[in-house]
Amino acid sequence: MEGQDLKGARTGEVVTREPIGSWLWRLWWLAVLVVHGLLGAVWWFLAPGGFRPDHPRFWTNEVAPIGIVIQAMLCLWFLHHERMDRLRTLLPGWPAAWAGWTLAMIGAFPTTMARIWLVPALVAVAMGLSAIGPWRRGGPSGRRTILVSLAGGLGAVMVGAGFACALRPPAAGTHPGGGKSSGRPRIAAGRNLPVAGAMPFSRNIMVQPSDGSLIARISPLRISVRPLLRFESRSPDGAPVVLVPAAVREGPEPRMRRISKIGDDRYLFSYDLEGQGTASLGAGFDPAAASLALDAASTLDRPVYSHLNAYCDVEVQGHHRLSLEFSPCPGSLFGLVRPGIPFGRPALFAYVRADRTFLVVEATSGEKGPFQALARGRLEPSDPLTITLHDEGRPVARLTLEDFAAQADTTLSPTAGWGVPVNAIEFALSDDKPSSMASIFITLSGTSVGRGWDCVAHRAGTYRNRLRLEPVRSVP
Repeated sequence: MEGQDLKGARTGEVVTREPIGSWLWRLWWLAVLVVHGLLGAVWWFLAPGGFRPDHPRFWTNEVAPIGIVIQAMLCLWFLHHERMDRLRTLLPGWPAAWAGWTLAMIGAFPTTMARIWLVPALVAVAMGLSAIGPWRRGGPSGRRTILVSLAGGLGAVMVGAGFACALRPPAAGTHPGGGKSSGRPRIAAGRNLPVAGAMPFSRNIMVQPSDGSLIARISPLRISVRPLLRFESRSPDGAPVVLVPAAVREGPEPRMRRISKIGDDRYLFSYDLEGQGTASLGAGFDPAAASLALDAASTLDRPVYSHLNAYCDVEVQGHHRLSLEFSPCPGSLFGLVRPGIPFGRPALFAYVRADRTFLVVEATSGEKGPFQALARGRLEPSDPLTITLHDEGRPVARLTLEDFAAQADTTLSPTAGWGVPVNAIEFALSDDKPSSMASIFITLSGTSVGRGWDCVAHRAGTYRNRLRLEPVRSVP
């Protein structure tokens, strides 16, 4: 019985099968709406919160996802009940939003989108063509329906463009040289030396000229410090790094240019960083105090947008149970743990706010907020930041950074939320064992904390990193 359903044939009721084109159209929109609804719900649940209504992330993270879920549910209900009159006004909003997002992304991130703009454009075209379906069935449309559909499409274009504009990095808030024109380390010219391997300053301290790293033994700790500014995950125009090819994303490694010796215990190392600028490192050893002073300078020829970067990177080994004490919060010790990534055991980190409040906080899960304050103090731009390393409660070594507070960006982080800025001092263990390697990761402006692949900017200029590493016994 051609053209009839089998069950209809047995009961005598004629049931016409749905045309294959109409069935595929319904299946397509079912998939589109379900995917968008799920993505909106997941983003609302995972996106960083705590933003004020005057911040664009309040609307993209807390308001817009709810609207997407509601819109998807309405369209699914009308699709199920074949309300073509309602679908005429609602379905065009989806391709319009994608078109608005694509055009705004091309305008905001022309370099990155030059490679991939065709993908979202094709998605918008496919949805736009399939949105014609309700207009071809269900009778003629009145002027009011056409006007409502056009107004909804225009609003959807603006919403899509708003999502793209919210991804633009905030204005760079770093302060090269602490706002001073101090420039590179001022060390008198000395005698050039051939490039060699590790250079010992004493039996327990050496510098690796190839990357400007310091390796020191302050019993029982073995401490490695990398004081040169380096970018691990960059974007050419500020687009989220997930859209950037890996070859473009990775920052350049320092290339040794020359070594100059100034006096008996002082050296100056010079570097080139291809496509980024230059760097130098002055190193001097004080035998009486058994301490090493470093004066690093990294010059950016142009602004650099990055997701992950390191102003100073420290690794500590040889401890039994390491804890840190920060100079703005004297007397408070903070043990290191291995945080869960992206969820699990909460991470600990510190930062300085725009009002110069220095906080040590604990995340809710992994590195995600809200964040609970564990200690607080004040860190003025002129104040040095000293981190004391304790092993089993006993102070062993001190690391003092003279220029962190003066150069740190205090702009709100787009990935952390909850009032956390883009500067951070993250500290963690590499394993669950208390004696596993510890890392202290310091950034002036980055988005390592929180959710997302957003970028923030470093201004062009010379960034100083004057630091001193010394045993505690040498400090009065």
